[in-house]
Amino acid sequence: MEVVSWIPWSNSEVQTFLCLVGQERIHRDLDGATRNEKTFREISQLLAAHGYQRTSRQCRDKLKKMKSDYRTIKENRKRSGPNSLKHWKWFEQMDAIYGKRPVSIKMESGLDSTTAVLDPMMDNSEYLVTMYGRPF
Repeated sequence: MEVVSWIPWSNSEVQTFLCLVGQERIHRDLDGATRNEKTFREISQLLAAHGYQRTSRQCRDKLKKMKSDYRTIKENRKRSGPNSLKHWKWFEQMDAIYGKRPVSIKMESGLDSTTAVLDPMMDNSEYLVTMYGRPF
């Protein structure tokens, strides 16, 4: 199947992507390598196994943009306080990956639950990810 780069990422696709990036081994590989094309190819293949077609380049670009957004909001919160008006639905998940790095729980689906934090505005029946091992 041809991958079209201009198609926006769905919420469930980003959720899956962040769960993959949050896996300890993948996160360590991304942190440790200056050239991490192999890791992004693996993420692309894992996304494909979940039904999402993204290239390694799209995965790299998505993570780069999300990390930039996360750092910007994190800095704003330091200046304005934690209750600043700037809200981003992926902040808690990105903070779990790049902020505190809590101990994670392996999910049945093979994904890491470190990032299994849902935006309260999302429909839980459609984007079900829990820390109790229920696959999404």
